[in-house]
Formats: sequence, C-alpha cells, structure tokens
Amino acid sequence: MLTRPRNHEPIPWRHGVITTPLYTAATIYAGGTTLGVATDLGATLPTGWMMLGSAAGVATAAVSRWVRTAHTNGIPNTKPRRWYHTAFTTTWTTATYAWLTWTAHDTPWTLASAATVALGAAAFTPLYAIDRSLRSDVIAAQWAAEAAADAPADKSEWEQLFEAVGARGVQVGEPTQTRGGYSLPITLTQSPYEAVVQLLKSVETRKGDLRPGSLDLRRDINHAASQATLHVTTRNVLAESIDLPADDHPLTINEPLTLGVLESGDPWEIKFRQNSVFIAGKKGSGKSVLLHVIISVVTRCTDAVIWMIDMAEGNTAKRWLRPWAQQWKDRNGQTIDRPILDWVATTTDEAVRLLQASVAVADGRARRMPGGKIRPKTTIPALIVITDENPELMSRIPDAIVAKQRGIKKGRKAAVDYIDAAQRGTGPNTGGGEVMSQYDTVIGGRFPKRQEGQFVFPDHYQTVDLSKLPGNGAFYILDEDRSKGAGPEKTKGYFAYDDDEYPDGREATVIEDLAAARWTIRPDLDTASQQDAEPYGYSTRWNPDRIDWLIDALNLPMPTGAGPRQQPAGPAKRTTGGPMPTLPSIDDYIQRGQQYKQQPQPNPAPEPAVEDADVERLFTELEEYTRQAAVNLTKPQPSADKRHPRRDEVTDWVRDAGQDGITVAEVRARLAQRYPGEKPPSDTAVQNWFTAHPNITKPGRGTYVWTETPDA
Repeated sequence: MLTRPRNHEPIPWRHGVITTPLYTAATIYAGGTTLGVATDLGATLPTGWMMLGSAAGVATAAVSRWVRTAHTNGIPNTKPRRWYHTAFTTTWTTATYAWLTWTAHDTPWTLASAATVALGAAAFTPLYAIDRSLRSDVIAAQWAAEAAADAPADKSEWEQLFEAVGARGVQVGEPTQTRGGYSLPITLTQSPYEAVVQLLKSVETRKGDLRPGSLDLRRDINHAASQATLHVTTRNVLAESIDLPADDHPLTINEPLTLGVLESGDPWEIKFRQNSVFIAGKKGSGKSVLLHVIISVVTRCTDAVIWMIDMAEGNTAKRWLRPWAQQWKDRNGQTIDRPILDWVATTTDEAVRLLQASVAVADGRARRMPGGKIRPKTTIPALIVITDENPELMSRIPDAIVAKQRGIKKGRKAAVDYIDAAQRGTGPNTGGGEVMSQYDTVIGGRFPKRQEGQFVFPDHYQTVDLSKLPGNGAFYILDEDRSKGAGPEKTKGYFAYDDDEYPDGREATVIEDLAAARWTIRPDLDTASQQDAEPYGYSTRWNPDRIDWLIDALNLPMPTGAGPRQQPAGPAKRTTGGPMPTLPSIDDYIQRGQQYKQQPQPNPAPEPAVEDADVERLFTELEEYTRQAAVNLTKPQPSADKRHPRRDEVTDWVRDAGQDGITVAEVRARLAQRYPGEKPPSDTAVQNWFTAHPNITKPGRGTYVWTETPDA
C-alpha cells in the first residue's frame, strides 16, 4: 500500500472548466449580499465612487492580464492569444463590477438578482474553457512545478512502487528538479539495472498520475553499476512545438551543436566532428525539418562546409539557395553573391560525382597529413556531406554505395563526415550492413509499426517503440555514450519555417532569412581539397546545365557568383561571377560538325595518337557546346515588352513606406483593393521586382525596405 494518495492534478480546483466559474459566481454573489446587508443596516454606499473604482479595477485587470500573458514558459506569446485573454478578463470583470454596483444601489435579495449571477456564470463557462485551453502550457508548467516540489517528498512511495512490481532493494534518494520534471538518484542493492528497466511500465501504471513513457532510468558508465538516475517527466516535451532560435553568432564544428530539447528538458546537443549520422523515419516524422535544423547550425560554423545530395528534386536545398539565386540583399545591404551550400546534387549522376569527390578529398587530406587527425579550422574546414532520400542512391546505384562505404570509413580522420536520411533502416535504404555499422549516431523518428525499430535500433528493440512517438520532430537518439549506458533517449527537434509558411500572429525563424544572415560565416573549401575534387567537376558545379533544377524551380536566370572561387572567404577577397554568356545557335554547332565529317580524311600521320586525341577533343567540345546551347534555348528569354504595368507603382510603395518597409502580402492586398478586376502578380514576381531593384533590400522576416545607397 502507498503511504498517501495523489491527486491527478496538484491544483485541480484552480483550473476546473466548470468548478472555477461556479466558485467565482458564488464569491461574487457573497460579495453582493454583503453590500446588501450593509445597505439594509442603514449604511449609505457611495455609488458614484464605486463606479469610478470599478472602472479603475477593470482597467488594472486588463493591463495586468496583457502584461502577464506576454510570455509562456519564457517564450513570447502570440498576439491573438493575448488579445483573447485580455478581452475575456475585461468582459467578466466589467460584468462583475456592474452587478456589485447595481446591488449596492438596489438589493441582491431578489430572484432576478440571483438569476443574473447564475446566467452570467453559464454564459462565461464556455468562454473560460477557451481561455483555459489557450493557457494549457502555462497550467501544465504549474502542475509540473508543484508535482516536482510535492511528489518526491515522500521517498518511501517510490520504493514501495518498485517493490510492488517486483524490483527488490531499490533505494530512492533526494529529488532534483529538472527542466522537464524531476530526477531521483537510485541505488540498486538486489535487482540488476536491466531488470528494473523492464519494470518501468508497471511502475507508471501503479503510480496512476504519469503519462506513458514518462519514466526513464539511466546510469552513468563512469559510476558504479549500482548507481542510476530515474528521470520523471511531467512536462510533455515531445508534444511541444519549439521554434528554431534565430541566433546568428558564429560557432565551431569542434563543439556540440544544439538541435532541440531532450525529454528531460535539457538541450539536445550533437558533436558533428568525427560523427557520421543516420536518420530514419516514415514520411511526415520530421526528417526534412531536422535536416533544416542541422544545416542551420552547421552553416553558423566558421570551420565547416556543406555538400548536399537532395534526391527529392532539391526541395530541401532550394530554400537555402534561394536568397543567393534571387540575389537578395542581407541586413547590411550587401548583395548575396555566393550560395550558403557549397555543392548540391539532385540527380544520380551528380550525386555519384559528389560522393566520389568527397572520397578524393578524404584521400588527399590523409596523404598530406603528417599523422593523427585533422582538427577543422577556417583554413581547412570540415566537409559535411548531407543526403536526403538516401535510398534513391543506396538501393540501386552501385557506384554510390562503393563511394559511401569508402567515404564513411576513410573520412573520419580527414574531417569528412556524412549525414544520411532515409524512410527505413533496412539494408536497401542504408547501403547494407557494412555502411550501417559505420554510423556513429542513429536517430529514429516515428514509424507506424513497432517492428521497424529492430532495423533502426536492433540492440534495443525491446525497450524502444518508435510507433509511440508523437511524430512531428520527436525522435530517439543513440550515440556512442548512450550505447554504453541506458540506450536511446527521447528528444524533440527545433522547428524551422520556410518563406511561405509564416505562422499567423507570431514571429518565426524562416529558412531563407537564416541563409541571408549567415552566408558570410561559412568558409570556402581549402584550395588543396578543391584540387582533389576538381576531376569530378568541382569548379563547374554551378554551371547552368548542372543546376537547371534550381533555375527552373525559381524561374530565374543564371545567378551570379557561381564560378570557381580561389580566394579565402571574406568580403575584401570575394569575387563575383556574371551570367553565362548567350551561346550561338545549336544549328551552328550541328553545321560545324557536318562540315568536319564531309572533309576528306587525311593519310595516316606519323603520330596518329595525337590526331585521334584532337578529333576526340573536338567532338567532346561540340557535345558540350550543344548541351549548353540546348539549355539556353529551353530557358525563357526576358522581354522588355512584358514589363508589368504595376511594377513602378509597387516600387514607389516601398520607397514611401520608409523604414517600416512593406511585405509582398501587403503589396498584393493593396493591388487587389485598388484594381479589383485585375489579377495581382504572384509572390515570386513581386519578389523578383524587389531583388532586381538596386535601392530595395530585405533585412529580414519578409519585409522589403528602401535604401538610398544602392550596391556598388
């Protein structure tokens, strides 16, 4: 038997949807009857002063509610929520003071007077339910705080719980409050650690007031085998949506980088140096968002370069490349003239080329090393190769499998590491057991069936149930330290929005703005590594025929700054390439080839090898020109006759807006209002107008501002 029962909610009376309005109505009626008694005894109440005091009370309550709802658990609250909370408080306090003033003037002893209070309570009950729902996270935090302060106080309850489920000799120490609940030091005197872990679900059931999966027993490999820590989670971290912080200060790849929050409430950190990562999860589990978060922290590193293979038609990469491709301006008014991702592949041929180049970089660095391992720095940055939709390569491209196997094995010491994302953890998705065994960290998202866990965490299949994760960025993570201890740990990744997904009523971290803010932070690949990668087309990786997927997606001409870069990073040394010149007609190259074939063939020369090489080189050149010309012919050509009639007017709106600026949405809404019979231009069209204008900049969050100093 337990020493004392627990309430499911530490403070249920404070937040009951029905009881709170009833308590409030009873209290108000009691106050009215007190005023009525005073009036019946002959007291003269100053009704006028009471009305003035009531007005002051209503105003004070409204302002107080507006201020108190500014933040929720340290996170800025949304304006719609704050307006609702404030309006609700203003309404019910006004009704209360009005009834009390009327009672002082008349009497509370009539049936109509009592009925007024009762009807008011009934009317405000659903409104209070909405108010309470909007404050659910605040209420949960209050419950967690009181549970952490009260529940562990009686240690014997936990000891009896463990004994009741069959765990003998479990001693519980003093509690420590954590960000997600509280933790209890455990000493095991009889039952082994592995046996106690298997009984945690039974403990949760007997405890009665815990969520499933809220108990996590972990031990430190540096401590005695009898010592462990029981983490009790009272905050549902995995169900929260945590926006990616908009920090831009530089980082280093040599230190852990924060991707979210562990279920315990502590930061979720990963060190990407000498750490190859595999991410598995069904569609919609949050893999792509997690890749965005990983890119967001690695691009803040002054000693890391990202190559990316995006087999989903570049859908992840294009958000990071958009500010460069559309020639945005950063917050300093400087045109973004290079991509934040150093190389992106979206086809199998380009992906194989990129993977083989990464192996060449690892080989070259290993050859040049005097010994030991490379510690990344600005002059020799780490190379992080990220692959989205990894099965597109690993299931059917032998050259990609061979390159990935060699790269993961050889890249560790040479500061070349890999991050791969797939929808399953089976062999065809990873490249086989030889590749899977080389991953240092495995991250598993939600799957519809528990059996999938045996492919992601085969050694922890009995304790990990991926089907129970809520999805939307909730994961299990297993790294080297956790594999030696308690196994995979639950975590929640940050969430980042793209430029078309602003949440209503609140500011958010937008991927495009992150790229615009950080494009000067990341370094260039060192010259020696560039030379190692050159045989695989490194210097021409941004040629139009190799990035047509990006140009077509954004409906843009060839972006500038795509040429090879030989100088180290820095504004003073940055070079800017120009648009690719227009090539002659494809017919010119065809005619040239036909004329060559019609020429009489010469007699064998003393050195036929040289002649054959010249012929082969000529045909190779013709083929390359033909392909480039075809690319030019298929791209839409700009026309001066098609300038939009509202473009100049819209540009004037930006100038007239001053420092407050104007958004694309505001422009389209104003056009629709002024010209109701005319279809407004698309978001992309307006953005293109602004990015092409020398006096318009985009400091951030989608707002365009006029500047009197155009870029040089």
